[in-house]
Amino acid sequence: MIPKKAQEILDFWFKETSSEKKFKKDEAFDQTIRNRFLNDYELASQNEYDDWQDQPMSTLALVILFDQFSRNMFRDNKKAFSQDHKTRLIVNDAVYAGYLETMNESHRFFMILPLIHSEEITDHDMAYYLLNKYLREHEEYNQIKKFWQDHTKAIRLFHRYPHRNKVLGRDSTLEEKEFLKDPNSSW
Repeated sequence: MIPKKAQEILDFWFKETSSEKKFKKDEAFDQTIRNRFLNDYELASQNEYDDWQDQPMSTLALVILFDQFSRNMFRDNKKAFSQDHKTRLIVNDAVYAGYLETMNESHRFFMILPLIHSEEITDHDMAYYLLNKYLREHEEYNQIKKFWQDHTKAIRLFHRYPHRNKVLGRDSTLEEKEFLKDPNSSW
């Protein structure tokens, strides 16, 4: 049995939240996530929820908390990305533990997604491997792959996501500024 808070995260994300809301900028939705899960995020950031990694579904809840909820709770703030490194480690451990084998496609998608959020090309390479292994039959496989390819293009060109530069206090190159004028360059 997974921890009650982990189940709340999963229920909120997979039962209460529509697909379109998950990827749409919406301050009211962001506030709902802050109200319900900010304390959990803070506790998890202090390693209080590390034992969630002992089971596949509570690991997924931790990944959603760090990778998805952080981007809602801290939109336009560098804190949105502060747990990205830890999240990638959690995902890698989960992959090697065989956790993806026990999940459905929707769960697998959100478990793999932090690898695409990474600014490391090796993480992207692993994400495509996992996409083809676990999500080949996903009804939106082609759209997912295209979306991910747009992300990977930025990493291959700049070794980072230019749209994060301002928030992270990084200077943008002229090439990055030009890139950001294109569609599908900011997420």
